[in-house]
Amino acid sequence: MSKIIIKEVTTHKMLKTFVEFPNQLLKAYPAFTPYIFEDELQNLNPKKNPASRYCDFKVFLAYKDNKVVGRVCAIVNHFSNKKYQEKRLRFNRIDFIEDFYVFEALMEALKTYAIDQHLDTLVGPLGFSDQDKEGLLTDGFDELNMFVTFYTPSYYVTFFERFGFAKDATWNEYQIKVPSKIPDVLLSVSKRIQDRYQVKLVKFKKKNKKVLGPYIKKILVLMNLTYGNLYGYVPVEEDLMDHLVDQYLPLIQLDYLQLVVDSHDELIAFGLMIPSPVLALKKHHGHLFPFGILDFFHQLKTSKVLDMLLVAVHPDYKSSGVLALIFVESIKHAIKNKIEYAETGPELAYNQDVQSLWKHFETRHHKSRSAFVKKINA
Repeated sequence: MSKIIIKEVTTHKMLKTFVEFPNQLLKAYPAFTPYIFEDELQNLNPKKNPASRYCDFKVFLAYKDNKVVGRVCAIVNHFSNKKYQEKRLRFNRIDFIEDFYVFEALMEALKTYAIDQHLDTLVGPLGFSDQDKEGLLTDGFDELNMFVTFYTPSYYVTFFERFGFAKDATWNEYQIKVPSKIPDVLLSVSKRIQDRYQVKLVKFKKKNKKVLGPYIKKILVLMNLTYGNLYGYVPVEEDLMDHLVDQYLPLIQLDYLQLVVDSHDELIAFGLMIPSPVLALKKHHGHLFPFGILDFFHQLKTSKVLDMLLVAVHPDYKSSGVLALIFVESIKHAIKNKIEYAETGPELAYNQDVQSLWKHFETRHHKSRSAFVKKINA
């Protein structure tokens, strides 16, 4: 049997190989959508990823017969370990051929790194923060993944379980059919909330960084407040906010950015969706340059699918029904633009507050994903 060799990624050429590997491995899977190549190169460069301030990470490739057969990113999230009083090594961007010995070799590399860092547990796929992709697909393998999620084949789960991993958290994903008209109950609630709380929607005529940038930061601050008690959440800090503003801004379509402010113009709720660019990413294998950028932005204007990226409500307005404003405005534009359905993205299975939002719509639970955990010496 050929020996499997694990090498730490130490050059830009190796990093490009690391980012490209899933495109070769998973190209035969119709549901696979590549990641944005240029973003990945930045995210995996400690000098360009602000999360490096509270994370140490190493990136590994697995070789067999001088051919790349697997990859994994190992992350020591010092902030998370301190917050939750844990000694966990996170991992993500894990891909491997259907060979258990390759998977085992990658796990041994993670264990060695974890022990060197005085850690006792492996957990993943989890990222640098909650703005990173996370979770191993466990159901819905024939469904297109969103561009903000990983696609992973079913044999990944089999190997994780065979190695002794157990599920640590589960996320569900839903497909929501866009109704032919705005539900009357949402219109009624929206009007009542505006009258009672004196809240309003903030709308923009142009996508200007000087104007929108501060609001994106307010969104991230509100996320820190509302998501703080969710599984493994790591707050977004100021320098990472600047980084995320640069990544999110080009994606934003003003029809689907809904901001709700109170009578003092303080942000109390938001919803951010974008028309899905996955078909453009598939066509260009995740590369925006030199030719993919035009198709990518064309699809942001013409796609019939909405990716629901983020939604949050200030705790003081949690039970107010203020999200009705966001839904009414979003549905109005979705109908106008002939959107057929929306994808919710991963929602923690126990987060009933979020899942209850879809009770007024025709929904389909079509995907699930999990983070897996294992004690190193277990």
